[in-house]
Amino acid sequence: MRKLGFLLLFILHFALCILHSPAQPPKSTNPKDPPPIIIKPMKSGEPATPPDTIPDKPGFIIIRPNGKGGSLVTQPPTTPTPPTTPTPPAATSLNVPPPGKPKLEADVVFDYWFVASVEGQRLGYIQWQSKKAKKNDRDLFVGMKYQNFTIARFGQVVSQWGEESTVETDTGEVLVTGMRQGIGKDQALILSGVVEGKKLKVTGDGAAKHASDTPWPAGVVGCSREPALFKEKKLKMGESFDYLSYIGVINRVVKMTVTLEGEESVALWPKEPARKMLRFVTKMEPVGTFKLPPATTWVDAETFEPLKMEFDFPGFGGRVCFLRTTKDAATQPVTKPVELFNVQSIRLDREIPAIHTRGSIVYKVAVPKEDDPSTLFPTDGRQQVKELDAKAKTFELHVSARHGPVKGPRKMPMPGKEFTDSNYFINWNNDAVKGHAAKAVMRLPATATNWEKAVAIERWVKANMKAFEFSQAMGTADNVAKNLTGDCTEYAMLAAAMCRANGIPSRTVLGLVYAPAPASAKDGKPYLAYHMWFEVFAEGQWLPLDATLGLGGVGPGHLKIADHHWDNEKTFAPLLPVLRVLSAKPTVTVGKVEP
Repeated sequence: MRKLGFLLLFILHFALCILHSPAQPPKSTNPKDPPPIIIKPMKSGEPATPPDTIPDKPGFIIIRPNGKGGSLVTQPPTTPTPPTTPTPPAATSLNVPPPGKPKLEADVVFDYWFVASVEGQRLGYIQWQSKKAKKNDRDLFVGMKYQNFTIARFGQVVSQWGEESTVETDTGEVLVTGMRQGIGKDQALILSGVVEGKKLKVTGDGAAKHASDTPWPAGVVGCSREPALFKEKKLKMGESFDYLSYIGVINRVVKMTVTLEGEESVALWPKEPARKMLRFVTKMEPVGTFKLPPATTWVDAETFEPLKMEFDFPGFGGRVCFLRTTKDAATQPVTKPVELFNVQSIRLDREIPAIHTRGSIVYKVAVPKEDDPSTLFPTDGRQQVKELDAKAKTFELHVSARHGPVKGPRKMPMPGKEFTDSNYFINWNNDAVKGHAAKAVMRLPATATNWEKAVAIERWVKANMKAFEFSQAMGTADNVAKNLTGDCTEYAMLAAAMCRANGIPSRTVLGLVYAPAPASAKDGKPYLAYHMWFEVFAEGQWLPLDATLGLGGVGPGHLKIADHHWDNEKTFAPLLPVLRVLSAKPTVTVGKVEP
């Protein structure tokens, strides 16, 4: 059995981290349109080019990721990764051997290795281990799950890592939790928790030291005890059991429901005879309005050891599989990474010329896999859900341009301090962010409004962050301010932080953005790509800005899914609404387009 919450949420977070696409406006002859953007990853063996020395081709903006050879790898600064065994390039086949019975060290309870793949193409590996330890003559068990995936985006190789761990008593009581996640250039999110009664007292390193505590009900299952649950419960066909699991990436305890759905003979490895398996389906309770896909797990009918897990995830383009194997086989290098951009975009039926200068667009949306279509996209002053057909699961999304304050709407109350305070991700109370914030508005008159300051900040970020770096998961604003590299998440975090440094309430926005068809697309149809921008509160209104474009607002090509202030947030829970849209597999067609 795999820890569905950890694995799925980690994968979903990882996929979302590389979902963010830089806005790519189509070519246009309109002088008001921004120049097209060319995404040009380095070719293998090409020497690295500093961002500030990349020459601009007339009429174009060249965006080239940093890194030698075009390969960007985010590694934990303090966490050693499991060693990999060098293998020849031809050894990337998924024809992996069975795990066998590896010789374990005296203190190792179990050490499971899984090769991860999607539709037969290798993603990376997962290690799941438990060790026995003693402290003050007390037996303790340290469980750990480590994941390392390698994928490609626009042809550029990106590696992401993450780890969760627990310390448990010999009766399975969780005492300590740990979570480490690569989130940006030379930066990791590190959280640890100590169980004190009915609370998990959570602490973090650096800016995360004020991480939020979370409720801790009795009976939470840790990494070490979890694989024993199937054997303990002794289910009959069709029966289920529930257990509680702590999900570090969102800092929450959630309920899992496991059902025994079948018994079958399955051959999991080449040239191996079929063996008797028990097939279980695990479902996690919804987190807000987001529901994870169920996972099917096969365990050995005699030993109850987990051998294989599968679940459907459109973010990776199909069925994801974790298959038990040997350590050497699991850690083989990924020589042909999955190209995620091809599967993480929503194709439209036709082009919309000069979309960022249009007034409004009606999109027709169908979401056959969504239970409540009316809540998939929010309604605000810029977009509305209309013509909802709950039975057919279709609706219209009316989206308008917004370039500054509009007259007429009733002024909203001033936002709370959660939109102005410095927090873990939107961290503005440091010299780097405050220095950039001061430079961005220094030429404005003393009478400049908050909106004028916000537009100047948008323009400054656009002008000074000229390289996209897809290795970034979601860097914090202070880290981005030092490096001035990243993709749309880093643009948004830095711009929002600079606004707050100037006293302007701000928040980030997750959604979709219109982009033209890539050169590889034969049909020439455009797409909607997952994206992040930001909003500021000025003149009694929340107003959008996108620092990757620098247009002083956004057009109807920006479809909002959710916004967040990130106050007291050290996890990736704010990303879940976007994952919900991704899992719904929407189809979108273009309706009425207004000038």
